[in-house]
Amino acid sequence: MNDLLRELAGEGYPSDYLLARVRARRATLAAQWRELRSHGTASATSDEAIWEHFLGELGWLRAQMNRGLRECFAAVFVLYELKTLVLGLRNKAAGREAQVHRLLAGSQLAEPLRRALSGPADMASTVATVAEVIGRDATEQGSLQRAYAEDGLKGLEGRLVRSHLERVADARLHPVLRRFFGAFVDVRNLMSLYKHLRWQCGDAGDFAPGGTVQPARLREVSAAGDAPALDALVRAVAGRAAPPVATSEGALETILLDALTRTVRELGQADGEVGVLLDYLWRLYVHARNRAVLFHAGDLEAAALERELIA
Repeated sequence: MNDLLRELAGEGYPSDYLLARVRARRATLAAQWRELRSHGTASATSDEAIWEHFLGELGWLRAQMNRGLRECFAAVFVLYELKTLVLGLRNKAAGREAQVHRLLAGSQLAEPLRRALSGPADMASTVATVAEVIGRDATEQGSLQRAYAEDGLKGLEGRLVRSHLERVADARLHPVLRRFFGAFVDVRNLMSLYKHLRWQCGDAGDFAPGGTVQPARLREVSAAGDAPALDALVRAVAGRAAPPVATSEGALETILLDALTRTVRELGQADGEVGVLLDYLWRLYVHARNRAVLFHAGDLEAAALERELIA
């Protein structure tokens, strides 16, 4: 998966040195969040600005890692950079070239993807190039282009993530990262199931492999329209009941992401350098997501806002 990430020239630093710096930055991140919450402010001007800050931290961390750790964490970096890719495509479609270049300044995307985003080609040609770079074969490349043709950037984003998770399911990963991706797949699949049941939208083929709940079971629940079964699955994965299907999608996502956060923190406490680094990477993502929630909260009342934030 390193083929989707830019080459870094440096050799990085010894693990002990890196872990000491990460623990210090983790403490700073926690202090920044307490400050934001105490002032009740989003401290951001746009989703892109929030993501640019996140990318700066990812770039710092990847540059500090030795080559072995960069290889180990490639799948995690690609997962995050897929959002950068979609944000870049969205801004390119809107003609915001300066914003595309700002995103790319901190991005770890490989050069062919950077050229596709920054080049003058129209969106259809850009998406075709992206599909050619990311798709492992003609079938996958075709599915990415069809997703865009049928459902725009939203459809393409879903298919990009699905393709990446399929690749991850076939890859040899460190056990800590295998557990992380299994939990991540559960979140994504249960959110997809919720949308099938709530809105009768989406394709049952969206369910990705690699989670603790098998895609066949998810397809069965979806076909039956079985909302109580969704609740049982959420309890099994998150240890908490799902909100009623008719209520907030965001509340369910927060329940599932809270459970994933607990899993990552356990891994960070028990599994050496890979666990500590994964924990920091996930904390960075949670911080960015929570900042985005604050940015979009508007007049949302306090109790509703707390239901949207990840602990």
